[in-house]
Amino acid sequence: MKLGAIIGVGTRSTVHLYGRDLVAKVPLPTTPDSWTRFEAVYTAAVRAVGAPAPRVIETVEIDGRLVGLYQRIVGPSMWEQICAAPETAGDVGVLLGRLHRQVLDIAAPLTVPRQRDRLVGKFRRAAAMVDPELLTATSLIPDGSLGTTLCHGDLHPGNVVMSDEGPVIIDWFDACGGAAIGDIARSSLLMGAGGAAVHSVAHLPGASHQVLTELHDGYLDQVSQNSPPVSVEFDRWLRIAAVARLSEGVAVDELMSIWRTGRGNSAIPGQ
Repeated sequence: MKLGAIIGVGTRSTVHLYGRDLVAKVPLPTTPDSWTRFEAVYTAAVRAVGAPAPRVIETVEIDGRLVGLYQRIVGPSMWEQICAAPETAGDVGVLLGRLHRQVLDIAAPLTVPRQRDRLVGKFRRAAAMVDPELLTATSLIPDGSLGTTLCHGDLHPGNVVMSDEGPVIIDWFDACGGAAIGDIARSSLLMGAGGAAVHSVAHLPGASHQVLTELHDGYLDQVSQNSPPVSVEFDRWLRIAAVARLSEGVAVDELMSIWRTGRGNSAIPGQ
């Protein structure tokens, strides 16, 4: 069967229609085949423990590359809904916060990596790519176990598809088990927290400050169950998230500012 039209473009792959009911995630030339295999394994594992993830069909070789085949989820993303009706950003943020809370109430399967290992690997890449001092971010990670909460690792409105059966979260490559507040800080950063709301939200094309503010405020209120994270601890995790994000090649100046100054809750849009 041949690949169909491209329906999504990410930093690691393109998503194609594949037959009537499937999609194919085709890795970019810079993406190792092993990442395709890992994402399929992680997605199947989190779905098995109750996370709202698409069904994994298999990984196959197409045109010389390993490709992941997944159930096609029909519907707009949360971000597409916001772009179509910006006045709903706050309500969508509330829904995203509730959805994230549901994920964070699940214990991570043993087949996903530990959050600490994920972070240290990203710190090393950031140090090599941007500034050697970034490796010192390892000292910010709390000592001991970070817990076994299921963390998505990259949850934002562009990674939630609103199907007729309810919201489905896609792109589970960064899934891990660890501290919920770390996953919240990551999502917070991806929606403009800490002042990183200009160049670091390319994954939310067309975003404005007002929309990000309403989206983020609705999200944070719900995901923290109406009790915002303690400022000092949230600040620590926001700095950790900023360094990890630097390993992905985006917004160096904005993220370096967050890493160096640590601007926590007081700098979250709308607060």
